[in-house]
This record gives sequence, structure tokens and C-alpha cells, in this order.
Amino acid sequence: MSIQEEIVDWAKETVKAYHQIANRDDVNLAYYTQSDLSLISEKPELMIVGINPGSGGTYKEQCENKNWSYLYNNNQDENHLLKGNYCREEDKPSSWDVHKKWKYWAGLKRCLSKTNLNAIIDDDSKIIVTNASFFSTKKANGISDSLLIETIPYTLDLINITNPKHLIFLSGKSCFERLHRLSKSSNLIQFEYKYVCGNIYIGKLKGKLCVGIPHPTYKTNEELNLVSSVLPHIIKSENYESIDVASIQKECATQIKEFEERKKARGEKCKEYQRIDKKHIEQQIIQSKKLIAYDSKSNRFKINDKVGITITSKDGGCVELRTIDYDNKTKDFNLAQESLTALRENLKKEGYDVNIEQWIGRKLFSQFGKTDFEIIKSVLAEIEKLKDICKL
Repeated sequence: MSIQEEIVDWAKETVKAYHQIANRDDVNLAYYTQSDLSLISEKPELMIVGINPGSGGTYKEQCENKNWSYLYNNNQDENHLLKGNYCREEDKPSSWDVHKKWKYWAGLKRCLSKTNLNAIIDDDSKIIVTNASFFSTKKANGISDSLLIETIPYTLDLINITNPKHLIFLSGKSCFERLHRLSKSSNLIQFEYKYVCGNIYIGKLKGKLCVGIPHPTYKTNEELNLVSSVLPHIIKSENYESIDVASIQKECATQIKEFEERKKARGEKCKEYQRIDKKHIEQQIIQSKKLIAYDSKSNRFKINDKVGITITSKDGGCVELRTIDYDNKTKDFNLAQESLTALRENLKKEGYDVNIEQWIGRKLFSQFGKTDFEIIKSVLAEIEKLKDICKL
């Protein structure tokens, strides 16, 4: 039996199990893999495993979503599971088709830049990108340990069938700590690990060497440089036991020092920022009477008839922008694409993060000043500026 035939048989069994779990009232989560497994015809060079997909949504919504092709009003099946992250809007490529434009992908390529894997990372026939659980939640901790124990065996089966030469888990310590905890609850998960440096770990999963690295999205240059320097030493090793951690730490001493110094500097900045009263800042801006609320939530206000601003102490305290008639269910801004693109370009020039799902742009309180007074004054001035920037 060829490796592709084994993968197809695996997909049939996996969909059968996931469908039963997904239909439970306590679960009801959308599920899918990432890369196109139908392209794998031989042992892949690399498998990359995250905790779970991060888009969220229910299984019912997924089955009723026309963007999931023939899945529309049908249950998930093995053919669709094999195609991975297939969600495709009309006349647009699928989610996976554009993965090479993901910020995460650029970070991953930097992590692999000093290894021989860099030459094959864009070849979908030589790599598998998947998750420990295929159930999708907004954040990894949205997947309970009990659900992970129930579903990870199917990912382990995929690892056994394809036997990738190299196995990398994302999210470093948090991922390996969770796998180790699960190994104590399930005989199916035989796992041990040890620390290397930074947020880099090595592990042994059912006898197979694996590496844990930080999820490459939104990491500092120093952290990405450290991962790229350490990985070549690990992937050339034959097994878990042969890796000399002390030698790696010595070889990468410069990168470790740069990472620790950056980490310390960020920690000091964070401590300084924590001294501000974010709730007080939120209340003072809201009470300024310069804003008109547009829905029942007291911290959402009109910039104009189309764009709204949210002032919140959550997520570290920030100013967030989106359209007033934003559709929470479809995640649709209800704004012409050219207008949305132009607005984001202008906000980006003002220091806004324009790559956050559900928001046109976000700017942290810490970008406005170091004290309550400075931040309140700057945000109020920004609101006046936004009235011009957000004219559509």
C-alpha cells in the first residue's frame, strides 16, 4: 500500500471519529487540517504541528458555509479533510493557497533559514503542516485537555504513517508542557522533553525526536535569530539522546545573550507600563464627552457615520477601529475593499497594527505615552486626527 493510500484510509477513520465528537453539544467546533495531504506521495522532509487551528467557529457553521466548497450543507468527509485549510471565497484562492503570504510563514522561513529545510519549505509535496487537534478555537487554550487527549491520537497516527524526517512543534514550552501533562493521562502519548535555550526545547514523542520552537508570529528579531541558529544543531542529530545541549548553548552564546538582553529590556518596559491605570484611562477618555456611543456597549463610539472606535482597558489597553455595521457572524466590515485597503494604509502610517482579525486597526495605550495623563491627552488628540483619516 502506498503512503497516499494509507493517508486516505487514515482520513476516512479520522473524519468518522471527528464527526461524532463535533456533533456533541459540549464540542460543536469546526475542524480541518492545514496543508494539502493529497500531495504527499513519499516520506515528507518535515512536519510542523501547532496546537490547533485558530479561526474559531462551530461545526454547524462550517457545514453551512458555502466557502467550504461542496461541503456546503453536507458533513465533513475524508476528501475535504485531505485538502486541508480549504476555505475559499468566491473568485478567491483558498486559505492554504495564500499561506506563503502569512506573517507566520515568513517567520517560519526565518527560523529554518540556516537549515537544509529552507530549500523545501515551499514544496507542499515535501512538508505537512497540521495540528495536534483539528478542532478550531480562537486560542490554543480553548482546546481542553480532555478534547486534546481524545483527538491527538489521530495526529499521532498521521505521524506514524508518514514518518517525517523532522518534526517541529510550535509554541515551545507551552506546547511541550501540555504534551507532557497529557502523557501522564494517556498511554498513547509517550513523551519526554528537556530545555535548550530561549523558548526552544527538544522532545521524544513515542521514540521520535521532535523540536519545540516559539510560534513564529510576532516574534522579535532576536528570538527568530536564536531559533535559526539553534535548529541546525538539533536537526542534524540522529536521536534525542545524542543531542548535547551544553554544546549548543556554547555555540549559540552570542544569540542567546542578544535574546536575553532584548527579553530583559522588554520586561523593564512592561513593568513601567504596568504602573499606569488602564481602567482609569479608559473611563477618562469615555467621559470626555467628545464621543457619541453607537451601540449598547459603553466603550464603542462613532468617528463618523461609517467608522467606530473602541476604547478598552483589555488586551493591555488599546484603541481599536472597525466599521459601525461590522458583521460579527461573517466577520465582514461591509466596506468596499479599496476603501478598506486605503484606510488601513493610512492607519499603518500612524502606528496602528492593521493585521488583527475583526479590527481595521489597533493601537496600544503604551504607544500614546508613559503616564495616565500623557495617554489620555494623546488619545483625545488622536480622535480628532482620526476624524480626517477615516473619511471615506
